[in-house]
Amino acid sequence: MSTQSEEFLETLERTHVVLFHDGNEETKKTEYGFMKKGLEKGEHCFYTTQKPQKILEEMQAHGIEDAANNELLHIVEIPEKFEDYSKMILDKVKDLPEESKIRVVSTHYFDFNTEDKTDRMAEIEQCVDDGFEKKFNGNFVCSFEVKQIDENLRDRFLNQLLESHKAIIFQTKEKGTELFTLP
Repeated sequence: MSTQSEEFLETLERTHVVLFHDGNEETKKTEYGFMKKGLEKGEHCFYTTQKPQKILEEMQAHGIEDAANNELLHIVEIPEKFEDYSKMILDKVKDLPEESKIRVVSTHYFDFNTEDKTDRMAEIEQCVDDGFEKKFNGNFVCSFEVKQIDENLRDRFLNQLLESHKAIIFQTKEKGTELFTLP
């Protein structure tokens, strides 16, 4: 069964989306449901993570059969340096034929505990967003667990992220799902 956020994502085209969440199960349903629908449509699906094996296991638990052997599914380990992150994704995507539809879920389970880290992440997000429609034939979901963002930096960082995204999903266990699009 589709979640509200999965259905929302299916209505978007060539959109840079930010998903703010509290790490609840609904978030996994959203991320993996988005990937599963893309695979069913024959789209290339990228999932960036620091824990590839764990993600493959979770995907199978969420109904993505034979995830490890699916040629359309690309599990990409996030490099240690933030500076390499944007280039890595763009390099992967530019090698695809231009007619290929893609989907990306990019998870960010880093501790964002300094202004330097949040500023660098905001720069990466802006780099992805600049010329987005020319670079990506599909949707790109950036997933952030809010509690990993230092409370003193949170407001500033969330505002920076809103500047480089066109759609927003807030997902918490307590308040459910809220969906927004920006001009």
